[in-house]
Amino acid sequence: MLKKLELPGAGSMAWRINGEAILILGWGRAILMQVAHPLVAEGVGQHSHFHTSPTAKARRLKQTLDTMLRMTFGTKNEAMGAAQGIDTIHGWVNGKLEQATGQYAPAGLYYSARDPELLKWVHSTFVDSMLKTYELYVKKLSQAEKDQYLKETSVAAPMLGAPADYFPVNTVELENYLNEMLHNGKIKVGGRGQSLVDYVLAPLPIPVLGRFLRWYLSLPIVGLLPVSLREAYNLRWGKLESVTLNISAWVYRVLLRPWLPRQIYLWPMARKAEKVSQSQ
Repeated sequence: MLKKLELPGAGSMAWRINGEAILILGWGRAILMQVAHPLVAEGVGQHSHFHTSPTAKARRLKQTLDTMLRMTFGTKNEAMGAAQGIDTIHGWVNGKLEQATGQYAPAGLYYSARDPELLKWVHSTFVDSMLKTYELYVKKLSQAEKDQYLKETSVAAPMLGAPADYFPVNTVELENYLNEMLHNGKIKVGGRGQSLVDYVLAPLPIPVLGRFLRWYLSLPIVGLLPVSLREAYNLRWGKLESVTLNISAWVYRVLLRPWLPRQIYLWPMARKAEKVSQSQ
């Protein structure tokens, strides 16, 4: 069945949205939503090393970015290879819950990163974060455009080992799913998730500016979080943060991006894919 998969190509919403480099500012929001799921947090805490040092964090970010871009802009073989790499890693990410959290009890409950339910949560929070970050920094999208993006990105389900059509294929499905998860008790920030916040929001290792950069770069992460999760993580959000985020996003969206060269606002892999498609 995977051989019959039709991946998004030139002119697709997936290319249009995922090609924007500014969307990396929303990745932290996706991560905090993902580790609000106790089993995802346990997997990250037990098996990921991105939180051990700034170098490990930078390396993990680069690897994740490269994988995401190959799944979107790579050839079919490259996209399948990237998905296979993710699945291989997921095969190692399994274990037992060390501390009961919310509905996930008792301690010792088995988890696996290959669990379709966890794959769905991770995928859904990521695409939701990309849509919200795109609308904040680039432009508003119609519901039809968002539906198209979700339909195109949902092809990742069978590539990652989940059933076909298991991921949300339109905005109604996505919003209903996220709302249900946030209100049915399955999402509960526990000790493991809380311990990862500082690593996600950690300042860059730049003297003097590090503390300011942590605050500034955290604005889209914290500001785009659902209020319930922002409060669960004990993250500050006031008028200063809200005004600064909206003004800085407006400056980029209205004053900067329209005049920036494509070499600045598009990922190199996105530009390369567009060039290849135009030559065919």
